[in-house]
Amino acid sequence: MPQIRKVILSFVVLALAGSPALASTWNFASGGNPVTSNGSHYGNQLVFDAGPAELRVRAWSNTGRHPTGSFETASILRFSTGLGVCNRKEGSINSCIGGSLDHQVDNVSQQDLVLFLFDSLQVMQSLTIDPWGTWDRDVSFRVGTVSPDVSLTGATFSSLGTLGFGSQVNSLNGPGEGPVTINLGGLTGNALLIGALNPYDGSPDRFKIRQLVTSTPMTVVPLPGAGWLLLSALGFLAGNRRSA
Repeated sequence: MPQIRKVILSFVVLALAGSPALASTWNFASGGNPVTSNGSHYGNQLVFDAGPAELRVRAWSNTGRHPTGSFETASILRFSTGLGVCNRKEGSINSCIGGSLDHQVDNVSQQDLVLFLFDSLQVMQSLTIDPWGTWDRDVSFRVGTVSPDVSLTGATFSSLGTLGFGSQVNSLNGPGEGPVTINLGGLTGNALLIGALNPYDGSPDRFKIRQLVTSTPMTVVPLPGAGWLLLSALGFLAGNRRSA
């Protein structure tokens, strides 16, 4: 009898477990995942493909100082250590790229924001950032389920919730020059919004975004299918007991 119970339990687990999650590692450093770009202008877009999902990346910054003002488009760029941002307050895009500091994701004057928008729901696993130089590496992020054509232009920090973004989560990492991997908590959505610490705490945060790891949500076998599988297992076991 104990052996029969074990076999039935195995069938139940198989019926309810569903398909395993498919993980995707998005490598944004030069030479990582293939990318399609529509240019380097303000409001540009990078498109990455990692197999089971497609990812679009755009950048914004606020028009006021630090967390004030509404958002306007910025330029998202790919560098040897990952993704960086040039906003409109950092001079021309060429001068921003030429500077050793300005082309990072930062909160020094305006707040840079990077939006990762997927074509399907994703479980957000981890994010790796890598500063250019020694800087504080505090990060603020939000996960949400938003419209596929969402735009942050004209929005503010206080109105992000109306677009479908969840509450802000902060990761405090301290100063350093090496990469840091941040746990995104397994939050699920089709959008991830990343920025340096908000609000600014008097210590500049600067970094590039090197890598993102996500996975597709696990699918579950519908209950009727699981029930039929269980009934088949019970019938099989009952027939075996009668013939024994």
